[in-house]
Amino acid sequence: MVFLISSRSGYESFVGLGASGCALWVTAGVLSPDELEALRADGADVTDFDYEIAEGEWDAVECAVATIKEHHPGEVVWAQA
Repeated sequence: MVFLISSRSGYESFVGLGASGCALWVTAGVLSPDELEALRADGADVTDFDYEIAEGEWDAVECAVATIKEHHPGEVVWAQA
């Protein structure tokens, strides 16, 4: 499973799930560069987009999911609403 996270609260929910073995894609501004570096140093599969997705931007979510599916074919993508 792959998670698309677009807010800090979404990231905190992801952490609460204990899904640390899953791939994580975050939009810009959700995690600081230091947080991203720490996650990667711990072996997390984390990718950060260079743009933000605001709540309700469904076209942007669909585009991001399409990009994720290119990198993780056959995986289920969970997108924060």
